[in-house]
Amino acid sequence: MCLFAAYAPNGNLPPYTCFYLKNLKLCGLNVHVVLSGCSVITEKTRQFCYRHTFTVWHRPNGGLDFGAWRFLIDKGITRAAPYILFANDSVFGPLAPLPPLLRTLQADTQPAWGLVASRAVTPHLQSWFVGLSRTTFEQDAVQRVFSLPYESMTREEIIWHGELGLSVALRSAGLSLHALWTDENNAFARLFPTNPMHSHWRSFVRSGRVPFLKQELLRDNPFALPEIKNWRSLIPAKSGFDPDWIESYLAQHPPRSLQKSSTWKGRALYKMMNMLDNFR
Repeated sequence: MCLFAAYAPNGNLPPYTCFYLKNLKLCGLNVHVVLSGCSVITEKTRQFCYRHTFTVWHRPNGGLDFGAWRFLIDKGITRAAPYILFANDSVFGPLAPLPPLLRTLQADTQPAWGLVASRAVTPHLQSWFVGLSRTTFEQDAVQRVFSLPYESMTREEIIWHGELGLSVALRSAGLSLHALWTDENNAFARLFPTNPMHSHWRSFVRSGRVPFLKQELLRDNPFALPEIKNWRSLIPAKSGFDPDWIESYLAQHPPRSLQKSSTWKGRALYKMMNMLDNFR
């Protein structure tokens, strides 16, 4: 089962999100989509979900992805699922087939898994794509994470208690953070941890190992990376993903004001990491 969180104040799913959902369906997943921030779902989106047998829900905005996932969990829809994939609409892709990646992850047997594990702040699975087995999901520590009142939290608090807290709960239960890409054993990352979706974005897409681009990276470019302007050249024609979807998104969503601007040291680190990543 996949619980998919989307922010859709107009009640409509954009083409890039529809593309992602159709690719999740190819993995054999029973997909539940929750649209946050709207009171009515458009007929176009309802028909799309009906055609592809997605179950679609809507809710007031609040609590970000963890609030949306808890909304679905509270509906009791996860009770019979052998494993649950938590995903959201914060990425563009996939730019390579998803089913082989889930097979490589051993999604049906591993207790906890994701596409990217990072040492930034504390070792954790990035929450935009995380899977848990039924047994793992029912662990008391994990249940506590999903029962928190995310609607009353700030974005930073949700990151701390949700994304980071989930991996802390997994590790406290003795579970490893299984991911297709990890910097867990990287000596340099121990000293200078980065967000891999910002520092390794080109090699991720080129290799097909993590075939997604973060919206935040292309929209805000928080570390002022000059290479970002060349994102279009990375999208494989055979992926079926239309780069014009990204162009349309960027035209409608100007860069956001960052709560905390990057420092010159941070910008220097990410520029160096991007230079090194370009040779991978």
